[in-house]
Amino acid sequence: LPPQPLGGDRFVRFHKHDEGVGYRGTQGFRDGCLMFLGIPLGLRTTENIRAAVNTFGKFQHWVSDDPYLVLSIVFASFPEDI
Repeated sequence: LPPQPLGGDRFVRFHKHDEGVGYRGTQGFRDGCLMFLGIPLGLRTTENIRAAVNTFGKFQHWVSDDPYLVLSIVFASFPEDI
């Protein structure tokens, strides 16, 4: 995209997030958030969630301090075709 003038000698330039200079993505994969509902409290551990996510993608981290213990938000990378 062309630079957008802000006035004076200042401008801003927008880049697509997956085409910038520092982009290190792997072709065919994307990052995202997954929400798991109803995980039994005895199984709601990093190791168990990692094992479940790694069956179809790559576990990165999860929000383990949810005060309601109802849902688990997991950050992972997974194939684009899922």
